[in-house]
Amino acid sequence: MLSADIGLFVILIIVWVLVIVLTKVFFNPVRRVMQNRDQGIHSDREAGEKAVAEYEHTIQKIDEEIKKTRASAFAIREKYKQEALKEKEQMLKSVYQECRDQVKQASKELEEQLQHLKADLQAESDHLAEKIKQRLMH
Repeated sequence: MLSADIGLFVILIIVWVLVIVLTKVFFNPVRRVMQNRDQGIHSDREAGEKAVAEYEHTIQKIDEEIKKTRASAFAIREKYKQEALKEKEQMLKSVYQECRDQVKQASKELEEQLQHLKADLQAESDHLAEKIKQRLMH
């Protein structure tokens, strides 16, 4: 019976030595690799989440800048549109005034020509009347 107890004791010692050796040689390195991998995954996940948050923040800033730029562009466009309308009105007034001045000048020239033609017609009619009078008198 003693030999069975010693065999059992030897088996227990061998199992414990095997457990200790396997723990030091296999299980601990595997645990370290798994912990390192878990830490890497965790840090990569945090870095990814941080990158996504920064990306979203950057996109939000860009959207705000685009909105500001669009509003600014719209204001500038409206400003130039108003200036163009004012300039157009001034040009139309200038052209209208120039046309009125040309019409007045043309009217004045026509009036002068009319006066000259009336004077010429009067002189010609006087001359013809004189000729008719002379013929009738002879």
